[in-house]
Amino acid sequence: MKLYARYLFQKTAFAFVAIISVLILLIWFSRAIGFVKYVTENGVSLSQFFYLFILILPWLLIFIAPISLFAAILLIFNRMLTNNEITIFKNSGLTKLQICYPVILLATIISLFCFIVSFYLMPYANKELRLSRVNIENNYANLSFNPQTFETLKDLTIYARGRDKNNQLLGILLHDKRNSQYSSTITAQSGRISIEDKSALLYMENGTVQRFNYQDKKTEILNFDDYVFNLTENQKSDVVLRWKASELYMHELFNPSKDIQESELAKYRVEINQRFTYPLLPIAFTFIAAAFVLRGQFNRYGNLRNTVTAIIASVIFLGLTIASYTLIEFSPNFAPLPYLNFLLFLVLSLKLLESTK
Repeated sequence: MKLYARYLFQKTAFAFVAIISVLILLIWFSRAIGFVKYVTENGVSLSQFFYLFILILPWLLIFIAPISLFAAILLIFNRMLTNNEITIFKNSGLTKLQICYPVILLATIISLFCFIVSFYLMPYANKELRLSRVNIENNYANLSFNPQTFETLKDLTIYARGRDKNNQLLGILLHDKRNSQYSSTITAQSGRISIEDKSALLYMENGTVQRFNYQDKKTEILNFDDYVFNLTENQKSDVVLRWKASELYMHELFNPSKDIQESELAKYRVEINQRFTYPLLPIAFTFIAAAFVLRGQFNRYGNLRNTVTAIIASVIFLGLTIASYTLIEFSPNFAPLPYLNFLLFLVLSLKLLESTK
């Protein structure tokens, strides 16, 4: 790689990494606000919390990578135009297409990575995310039962005053609203958790059960010496999941089960085409950004007009791509549309790059 190409490649790659890192952090922080309630309601540990965020990352990369690369190219090229570096490249005999070679190479590398994400990492992460959420929601054994802390899982709230050296819970208060006909409040002097046959059981001693009936508005009180409470009651220990299109690998999308409905097959068609076309977005955005930002003669008052034109062209390209997915869902005859749209903008961008103006 020539010196100018290495220079432009490194500057664009550094800007790309910086922009995509900032975008990922911003999205993670925005999603974290919504996850706080999910964590408190389901007793998710800190490690599980970050693991869920990591599983979201492949899906984010597919969409953020093209946008980050597009922004990085606009930023670097405009800065080089302002510093007359592009003019120096042109005066040395380089064409606009040769100047763009390093960023096209970077876009190709990112596109290949996006193909790996699209075909393998994203369906794997989506499956793991679905399984993790189901396991968290259905496994009450994950409760930490920290002393003097109210643990809330959906409609079940548990409080323990303390814990002895034998891991025995002391001073238990449990409020259960999972039943639609009545609510139960249980107090016990002590208790322990036992996992038996995929169920989390809370064995309690010396306490009372207060059951409030919603229909007749009456309360029944029962004293007990020993009481067993099923924390996983009304929860499925073995959950049979029907995977969504975004959670399937390519070979699963191409070979659907025989009992699948036509509406699901339409979603499979869309997903297959998205898996092939989304990784092409870095290349398309790169050509659009480079072609328009280098268009015409540089004005010392700025390159805002070309930058805005590049942004508008990329929005039109993305809008047509998304619209083609909607048409594919109606009929498989529209399947070539996103690829034709990609070729159209690629050819137009190449024409602009090959022009002398």
